[in-house]
Amino acid sequence: MLGNKYKTIGVFVSRASGEYQEKVCRAISHRAYELGYNTAIFSNFVGHEDPSYEQAESNIANIVKYEDLAGIIMFPDVMFVKDFIPKIINNIKNCKTDCPVICIRQPMEGFQNILVKDENILEEIIRHFIVHHKFTKLNFLTGPPENPASIHRLNTYKKVLTEYGIPIDEDRIRFGDFWKRAAYDVVEEWLAMPGKFPEAIICANDIMAVTVCDALAAHGIMVPRDVAVSGCDNIDTAIDYSPSITTVGMPLEEMGREAVDRIHLYNLGTPKKEDSYLKFVTHIRESCGCTVKMDLEETYRRRNYILKELDDREYSIYETSYMSIDLTGVTSLEELDGKLGSYSYINKGFRSFYMCLYKDWDMFKSEEEYGIPFNEREVIMEVGIKRGEWLPKVTFEARNLLPAEYMDAEPQSFYFNMLHHRGNCYGYTAINFENFQAYKSSYQGWLTNVCNALENIKIHNELNMLVFKLEDMSIKDELTGLYNRRALHTLGQRYLEQSIEGNSNIMIFSADMDNLKYINDVYGHAGGDIAIKVVADALLNAAEDDEICIRMGGDEFSVIGIDYDNEKIVRFVEKFTNGIQIFNQNSKYDFKVSVSYGWSITKADKYTTLEECLSVADKKMYLQKYEKRRRG
Repeated sequence: MLGNKYKTIGVFVSRASGEYQEKVCRAISHRAYELGYNTAIFSNFVGHEDPSYEQAESNIANIVKYEDLAGIIMFPDVMFVKDFIPKIINNIKNCKTDCPVICIRQPMEGFQNILVKDENILEEIIRHFIVHHKFTKLNFLTGPPENPASIHRLNTYKKVLTEYGIPIDEDRIRFGDFWKRAAYDVVEEWLAMPGKFPEAIICANDIMAVTVCDALAAHGIMVPRDVAVSGCDNIDTAIDYSPSITTVGMPLEEMGREAVDRIHLYNLGTPKKEDSYLKFVTHIRESCGCTVKMDLEETYRRRNYILKELDDREYSIYETSYMSIDLTGVTSLEELDGKLGSYSYINKGFRSFYMCLYKDWDMFKSEEEYGIPFNEREVIMEVGIKRGEWLPKVTFEARNLLPAEYMDAEPQSFYFNMLHHRGNCYGYTAINFENFQAYKSSYQGWLTNVCNALENIKIHNELNMLVFKLEDMSIKDELTGLYNRRALHTLGQRYLEQSIEGNSNIMIFSADMDNLKYINDVYGHAGGDIAIKVVADALLNAAEDDEICIRMGGDEFSVIGIDYDNEKIVRFVEKFTNGIQIFNQNSKYDFKVSVSYGWSITKADKYTTLEECLSVADKKMYLQKYEKRRRG
């Protein structure tokens, strides 16, 4: 896999640009490189409760052959995309090899887990509020009720309060989402409760803690002057926020390294069976009301870094917005390919980028509809950019993820994302960066632009096909499927022009049924229709070189062909008349089909007209009809 001699570790995560996810993934990639493993990180984005979007995003779990992986690492506590975890679990169960699976921070039964002791991780902070600050009105905002870490941390809160004789008040406890939205709502709810204004709000993670601070500030309530706040995780935002957030530090880098080490031990035949519990550190900062001595040098470094990040983000928002405008009018893959090269610079620090489309990417929506799994299909590397070099397109098997001929000999680390428009999956992208970094949050907008452009191309192609079908219907005879008279002046004119340009002959064959009126009178129009279709089928059977077969109307037919000579027209006539004879010999009907015909073969030049050629063929056809009548 990934085109080199190294085994590949598969990592499954949502919101890879999140600070926690990025730090652990960076540590995983770095340690994997040290031990001689590739890293394939399968990531997705949350779809704001859009079921079709999240369904397609979860399909990133299906693009890899799990038996090809040396190990699997999962981030269950932040895999918020619907059906993402169930698809991974199902693929693991159906995997033909015993692949080690490591879960980080949230335990999953049947797999190896790397954890911190959630049942006491917030204990030191809660005691600090009670003992040092003398607080007794402590509110608690935990995560989702189905999340084990949420329950463990809530139980710790209840246990410590009980130790100090502080009554458990359910009004002071709320479940959140480990994200921003619920934190705002909870603050509004608490502030609306008479007599429930807290002295401190303890949050189960830093993102909710920072959001709580913002929500309080919107009401003129200042932290820590009016209320203390704490978090958990010790992400950089908690350090940079003002006031800095009192929190508990997770050993994120150590988690990533430990996950890779476990897979490596397994592959060496000495697996580690028991779960790992890593140490955490409590960081007392300003948000609880304590005075913290600041490291000025580190403060200046962080401030400059933040200013650069803000500048980069503003730049990427502007460029991505313009990219969206520019791609709106794209109607072909060739046009999109060229533009992607010019917009790849927005993803700063990238080393290589690949856009891989399934061979019939615009023809189906899902594995279930198509019947062939994503990882068993053929893929076209539509766009490949490596260290600034534009790579030629290449087709390869999907299970390889990327074309082997373009991969480096050293261990690789790529982020994979699904290309789709809502539920329609087109393929995937792969991107890697210098220094094992993850993509920025702006990458989601960048990829969305690409997906929207692919959808536009698909719609454009569908409209063209529809227009072609409508045009085809307008020049097709409904009964026989042959072209109608309109085709004589459209397609026929094109053939004439081709003959002139190629200095070749143009042939027009005319045919007229001898007894259609008799068949209609005796056997009805149903019988007449059968006879007409017999002639049409005989013409189509005789046509062997893209001839245009036309029903001129009623019982009249014409055929237009190019590059004809006497030998070729004789073959055509023999096949045509044989088709009529076969029907007459084997027919269950009482009537026989008879046709008169004639043709013209003309060396076309700029003075040649279709009408003149048709007139010559008609004269020969009428002459044959006259001879039949004369002979009786």
